[in-house]
Amino acid sequence: MYLIRLILCMLFPLLGRAAEEPLPERERDLLFVEPGERIEGDLFAFNKVVEISGTVTGDVYVMGGQVFIDGDVLGSVLIAAGSGDISGKVGESVRAIGGQLRLSGSVGSSVTLLAANADIMPTAEIGRDLVALAGNMDLSGRVGFNATVISSNVRISGEVKNDLKTYAEQLRLTSKAVIGNDLNYRSASPAWIDPGARIGGKIHYHSTLLRDILKGTWLQGVFIGSKLAVLFMNFLFTFVIGVILLKIFPGSIHEAIHALKRHPWKSFVYGIVLLILFPLTALLLLMTILGAPFALTVLALNVVTFYTVKIISIFWVSNALFPWIGLKPNKVPTFTLGLLLYFLLTAIPYFGPALALTTLLFGLGSVVVSQGKHLHLPAKSR
Repeated sequence: MYLIRLILCMLFPLLGRAAEEPLPERERDLLFVEPGERIEGDLFAFNKVVEISGTVTGDVYVMGGQVFIDGDVLGSVLIAAGSGDISGKVGESVRAIGGQLRLSGSVGSSVTLLAANADIMPTAEIGRDLVALAGNMDLSGRVGFNATVISSNVRISGEVKNDLKTYAEQLRLTSKAVIGNDLNYRSASPAWIDPGARIGGKIHYHSTLLRDILKGTWLQGVFIGSKLAVLFMNFLFTFVIGVILLKIFPGSIHEAIHALKRHPWKSFVYGIVLLILFPLTALLLLMTILGAPFALTVLALNVVTFYTVKIISIFWVSNALFPWIGLKPNKVPTFTLGLLLYFLLTAIPYFGPALALTTLLFGLGSVVVSQGKHLHLPAKSR
């Protein structure tokens, strides 16, 4: 029950750090580091337009509508922007999230991108690895080691020194493409590889799961049996976790159920906020130098939290539905019958996923409402 409090404490100091140490704005909507200007240490910038044409000896943390870096950054760069353009030199790594991202300069270490459209221009040089998740990806520059790209459309006309792995709807390698070792890709259809493209290793093609399903290869008895086994194990695991929580943390469970009963819609709204906040926390940690090691831990906590909070919603509905047949609230038989009903309803196409999401949101928000006094959230006295 204290997981949400922990993640909030991890997130807000991270955001607060950037807010406490910004450079003073020189113009209303523009923050500009002039050519020849030298910033000692780290730079924290937040503005509609940020241009860095000088030199920063430390790391750069920047958030803005438009970000341009054509100067030198001796450390690493972290960008969150509507559009970002790096044409200068970055000594260490780049981690960026944005609508449109473009790299035409040099990066000494690795690059991690999350964007609607990403362009690695012919003049770009990446010293180590490239990891990109984008709607459309155009790789024309040079990657010093491995490249991993997840995108709807991928076009490769540059050089990847070692392995290239892609997960794409459409993949094209032009005649200028050079892959030093293996090409390993998963796609709905075979890649379009121009005759002039050079691939030093082997080509490994894997069709998508949807394609296999349409072919019927996954509709055999093994697949059906495995799905039933997974469903049974899912039910059993949820049942065991619910009983453990009820036996070991009865007070916390009762408080969360009581909060959900008194403030259902408040819990629902908080659930929506936290559903966005949890993955955002993991992403922010992943994009920072010191926080990256903690990102996987936060992601794991997200999975555990999202999986277990539905138990609170199941208890809440079961307590309301089954007293008329003699079952007592907050007891194992009541929970068991409610869990069976939940799994039957979530098996219904379309309706089931919507019900599962709603159950998650109510349960997630109820934990915050029940712990409001600890998080200093406004709550009515009981």
